[in-house]
Amino acid sequence: MAEEGEEPRDAKVVKSLLESMGVQQYEPRVVHQFLELWYRYVVDVLTDAQTYSEHAGKPSIDCDDVKLAIQSKVNFSFSQPPPRE
Repeated sequence: MAEEGEEPRDAKVVKSLLESMGVQQYEPRVVHQFLELWYRYVVDVLTDAQTYSEHAGKPSIDCDDVKLAIQSKVNFSFSQPPPRE
């Protein structure tokens, strides 16, 4: 756990990612917005994985459930636009 005044590890990771992408300046709230999106995505993936696990009659989530949930998100979120014709 971060000590008072010390930045949380996840915030440091976000800042490191931004720097690695060449982002030099950003408002401090960008880090918090990124973390909120990140946490929401993880909760969504784990919720879907739990649904898949329950549907398969398994007692708990396993790696395959998580992989399926991620693949489902990727397929849904990053679908190709229809052809121009």
